[in-house]
Amino acid sequence: MQDYIKMLYSVGYKRFYNPNEFLFFEGEIPKRILVLLSGKVRIYKTNQNKEETFHYILAPSFIAEMPSFLGLPYPASAVCVGECEILEIDLETFKKYCVGNADFCFSFIASLCQKIRILENHISRYSQSLKERVKEFLLENKEDLSNFTQRQIAQKLNTSPESLSRVLREFKKEGLIKTQKGKIIISTQ
Repeated sequence: MQDYIKMLYSVGYKRFYNPNEFLFFEGEIPKRILVLLSGKVRIYKTNQNKEETFHYILAPSFIAEMPSFLGLPYPASAVCVGECEILEIDLETFKKYCVGNADFCFSFIASLCQKIRILENHISRYSQSLKERVKEFLLENKEDLSNFTQRQIAQKLNTSPESLSRVLREFKKEGLIKTQKGKIIISTQ
Protein backbone atom coordinates (compact mmCIF):
# COMPACT_ATOMS: atom_id res chain seq x y z
CA MET A 1 0.00 0.00 0.00
CA GLN A 2 2.84 2.40 0.87
CA ASP A 3 4.29 2.09 -2.65
CA TYR A 4 0.94 2.97 -4.24
CA ILE A 5 0.47 5.94 -1.95
CA LYS A 6 3.90 7.22 -3.00
CA MET A 7 2.80 6.93 -6.64
CA LEU A 8 -0.32 8.98 -5.84
CA TYR A 9 1.85 11.91 -4.73
CA SER A 10 2.31 12.72 -8.41
CA VAL A 11 -1.44 13.22 -8.96
CA GLY A 12 -2.46 14.79 -5.64
CA TYR A 13 -1.38 17.42 -3.17
CA LYS A 14 -0.50 17.18 0.52
CA ARG A 15 -2.40 19.19 3.07
CA PHE A 16 -1.84 19.47 6.81
CA TYR A 17 -4.75 19.53 9.25
CA ASN A 18 -4.76 20.59 12.90
CA PRO A 19 -6.29 18.64 15.78
CA ASN A 20 -10.12 18.91 15.80
CA GLU A 21 -10.17 20.19 12.21
CA PHE A 22 -12.97 18.66 10.15
CA LEU A 23 -12.32 16.84 6.88
CA PHE A 24 -15.99 16.58 5.92
CA PHE A 25 -19.49 16.52 7.34
CA GLU A 26 -22.21 13.93 6.96
CA GLY A 27 -24.30 14.68 3.87
CA GLU A 28 -21.62 16.60 1.93
CA ILE A 29 -20.84 15.43 -1.59
CA PRO A 30 -17.18 14.36 -1.95
CA LYS A 31 -15.03 16.34 -4.38
CA ARG A 32 -11.78 14.44 -3.89
CA ILE A 33 -10.22 11.21 -2.66
CA LEU A 34 -8.52 11.52 0.72
CA VAL A 35 -5.52 9.45 1.83
CA LEU A 36 -4.37 9.71 5.44
CA LEU A 37 -0.56 9.83 5.38
CA SER A 38 0.02 10.49 9.08
CA GLY A 39 -2.16 10.98 12.12
CA LYS A 40 -5.52 9.66 13.22
CA VAL A 41 -9.06 10.48 12.04
CA ARG A 42 -12.32 9.86 13.91
CA ILE A 43 -15.42 8.88 11.90
CA TYR A 44 -18.67 9.67 13.69
CA LYS A 45 -22.38 10.39 13.29
CA THR A 46 -24.53 12.80 15.25
CA ASN A 47 -28.03 11.65 16.18
CA GLN A 48 -30.30 13.69 18.45
CA ASN A 49 -27.34 15.85 19.57
CA LYS A 50 -25.31 12.77 20.55
CA GLU A 51 -22.07 11.91 18.78
CA GLU A 52 -21.50 8.25 18.07
CA THR A 53 -17.98 7.25 17.05
CA PHE A 54 -17.90 4.46 14.49
CA HIS A 55 -14.25 4.07 13.76
CA TYR A 56 -10.77 5.54 14.07
CA ILE A 57 -8.66 5.54 10.91
CA LEU A 58 -4.89 5.26 11.27
CA ALA A 59 -2.30 6.11 8.63
CA PRO A 60 -1.71 5.04 5.95
CA SER A 61 -5.27 4.62 4.77
CA PHE A 62 -7.90 5.90 2.40
CA ILE A 63 -10.68 7.89 4.07
CA ALA A 64 -14.30 7.39 2.94
CA GLU A 65 -13.20 6.03 -0.42
CA MET A 66 -16.52 4.36 -1.25
CA PRO A 67 -18.71 7.49 -1.15
CA SER A 68 -15.93 9.49 -2.79
CA PHE A 69 -15.46 7.04 -5.64
CA LEU A 70 -19.21 6.65 -6.24
CA GLY A 71 -20.04 10.34 -5.77
CA LEU A 72 -22.43 9.61 -2.88
CA PRO A 73 -22.93 11.90 0.12
CA TYR A 74 -20.67 11.15 3.07
CA PRO A 75 -22.60 8.84 5.45
CA ALA A 76 -20.76 10.24 8.50
CA SER A 77 -18.47 13.10 9.52
CA ALA A 78 -14.68 13.00 9.93
CA VAL A 79 -12.47 15.01 12.27
CA CYS A 80 -8.73 14.90 12.90
CA VAL A 81 -7.85 13.52 16.33
CA GLY A 82 -4.36 15.02 16.24
CA GLU A 83 -2.23 16.66 13.58
CA CYS A 84 -2.84 14.92 10.25
CA GLU A 85 -1.16 14.92 6.88
CA ILE A 86 -3.58 14.11 4.07
CA LEU A 87 -3.07 13.55 0.37
CA GLU A 88 -6.00 15.00 -1.59
CA ILE A 89 -6.65 13.81 -5.14
CA ASP A 90 -9.21 15.12 -7.62
CA LEU A 91 -11.84 12.41 -8.29
CA GLU A 92 -11.51 12.38 -12.07
CA THR A 93 -7.72 12.30 -11.86
CA PHE A 94 -7.97 9.39 -9.43
CA LYS A 95 -10.33 7.46 -11.72
CA LYS A 96 -7.97 7.93 -14.66
CA TYR A 97 -5.09 6.72 -12.49
CA CYS A 98 -7.10 3.58 -11.60
CA VAL A 99 -7.83 2.80 -15.26
CA GLY A 100 -4.13 2.86 -16.06
CA ASN A 101 -2.90 0.81 -13.10
CA ALA A 102 -4.42 -2.64 -12.43
CA ASP A 103 -2.14 -3.40 -9.46
CA PHE A 104 -3.21 -0.21 -7.76
CA CYS A 105 -6.87 -1.11 -8.37
CA PHE A 106 -6.40 -4.36 -6.43
CA SER A 107 -4.90 -2.40 -3.54
CA PHE A 108 -7.86 0.00 -3.65
CA ILE A 109 -10.33 -2.92 -3.67
CA ALA A 110 -8.52 -4.43 -0.67
CA SER A 111 -9.00 -1.14 1.18
CA LEU A 112 -12.73 -1.22 0.37
CA CYS A 113 -12.94 -4.82 1.62
CA GLN A 114 -11.33 -3.82 4.93
CA LYS A 115 -13.98 -1.12 5.36
CA ILE A 116 -16.73 -3.66 4.62
CA ARG A 117 -15.31 -5.91 7.35
CA ILE A 118 -15.36 -2.98 9.79
CA LEU A 119 -19.02 -2.33 8.93
CA GLU A 120 -19.85 -6.00 9.43
CA ASN A 121 -18.25 -5.85 12.88
CA HIS A 122 -20.33 -2.77 13.76
CA ILE A 123 -23.52 -4.47 12.60
CA SER A 124 -22.64 -7.56 14.62
CA ARG A 125 -21.92 -5.46 17.71
CA TYR A 126 -25.18 -3.54 17.47
CA SER A 127 -27.14 -6.77 17.33
CA GLN A 128 -25.64 -7.72 20.73
CA SER A 129 -26.91 -6.53 24.09
CA LEU A 130 -24.76 -4.02 25.97
CA LYS A 131 -23.80 -6.75 28.44
CA GLU A 132 -22.52 -8.93 25.57
CA ARG A 133 -20.65 -6.01 24.00
CA VAL A 134 -18.96 -5.13 27.29
CA LYS A 135 -17.97 -8.75 27.93
CA GLU A 136 -16.55 -9.07 24.41
CA PHE A 137 -14.61 -5.80 24.77
CA LEU A 138 -13.15 -6.84 28.13
CA LEU A 139 -12.02 -10.22 26.81
CA GLU A 140 -10.58 -8.80 23.57
CA ASN A 141 -8.66 -6.11 25.48
CA LYS A 142 -7.80 -7.95 28.72
CA GLU A 143 -4.06 -7.28 28.30
CA ASP A 144 -4.61 -3.53 27.85
CA LEU A 145 -7.49 -2.85 30.27
CA SER A 146 -5.22 -0.89 32.60
CA ASN A 147 -4.74 1.66 29.79
CA PHE A 148 -8.48 2.43 29.51
CA THR A 149 -10.63 4.56 31.75
CA GLN A 150 -14.25 3.52 32.11
CA ARG A 151 -15.23 6.67 30.21
CA GLN A 152 -13.00 5.62 27.28
CA ILE A 153 -14.53 2.13 27.27
CA ALA A 154 -18.02 3.66 27.24
CA GLN A 155 -16.99 5.82 24.27
CA LYS A 156 -15.59 2.85 22.38
CA LEU A 157 -18.81 0.92 22.97
CA ASN A 158 -20.96 3.95 22.08
CA THR A 159 -22.81 3.88 25.36
CA SER A 160 -23.13 6.21 28.32
CA PRO A 161 -20.74 5.90 31.26
CA GLU A 162 -23.80 5.29 33.47
CA SER A 163 -24.97 2.31 31.38
CA LEU A 164 -21.46 0.86 31.36
CA SER A 165 -21.25 1.32 35.12
CA ARG A 166 -24.49 -0.67 35.63
CA VAL A 167 -23.14 -3.57 33.55
CA LEU A 168 -19.80 -3.49 35.39
CA ARG A 169 -21.64 -3.60 38.75
CA GLU A 170 -23.46 -6.73 37.54
CA PHE A 171 -20.15 -8.30 36.48
CA LYS A 172 -18.68 -7.49 39.92
CA LYS A 173 -21.63 -9.14 41.68
CA GLU A 174 -21.15 -12.21 39.47
CA GLY A 175 -17.44 -12.25 40.38
CA LEU A 176 -16.32 -11.78 36.76
CA ILE A 177 -14.35 -8.58 37.38
CA LYS A 178 -12.82 -6.40 40.10
CA THR A 179 -12.05 -2.70 39.93
CA GLN A 180 -9.03 -1.01 41.41
CA LYS A 181 -8.56 2.77 41.26
CA GLY A 182 -11.14 2.99 38.47
CA LYS A 183 -9.41 0.30 36.37
CA ILE A 184 -11.05 -3.01 35.48
CA ILE A 185 -9.37 -6.32 36.30
CA ILE A 186 -10.78 -9.59 34.97
CA SER A 187 -11.12 -12.18 37.74
CA THR A 188 -9.05 -15.33 37.27
CA GLN A 189 -11.41 -17.64 39.15
